[in-house]
Amino acid sequence: MKKQLLMALTSLAFASAAHAHDEGHGPKVSDTGKYGGLVSGVVQKSDADKGADAELVYKSELSRATDTVRVYLYDKDMKPLDLKGFEKKAEAILAAKVKGKWKDVKFPLELKGQAFEGKMPKADAKPYNIDVTLKKDGKELLTAFDNLD
Repeated sequence: MKKQLLMALTSLAFASAAHAHDEGHGPKVSDTGKYGGLVSGVVQKSDADKGADAELVYKSELSRATDTVRVYLYDKDMKPLDLKGFEKKAEAILAAKVKGKWKDVKFPLELKGQAFEGKMPKADAKPYNIDVTLKKDGKELLTAFDNLD
């Protein structure tokens, strides 16, 4: 009986840990990407700690091909944004849990056409997360893509 109780408690602990970072930086979105990528919300960076309660500003799509990543931006209705007003450079962070500790590796993204593009470093572990900080009209925006492999 004790063994079954211990196993049940262990299962519950792992289940809650597996979902701990879901919707970590903004409201959940269920749209599909126009370029075959993953879609996530864009929030004010200052609101990132509000989690799913953060106000949705835009939507973004992360597409990956080999070591190149592209981030496309959309309005709330998934119409491509006019990127005037956005700074030409953005910062991305690839975060992976290595030996129980989070390791962050920054890499730059640059506006090329209708997307921010850059070379992604090799992830030290899977799954990994990519957080992207963009600036528009002097305000910092954040979009996050979690549990990537």
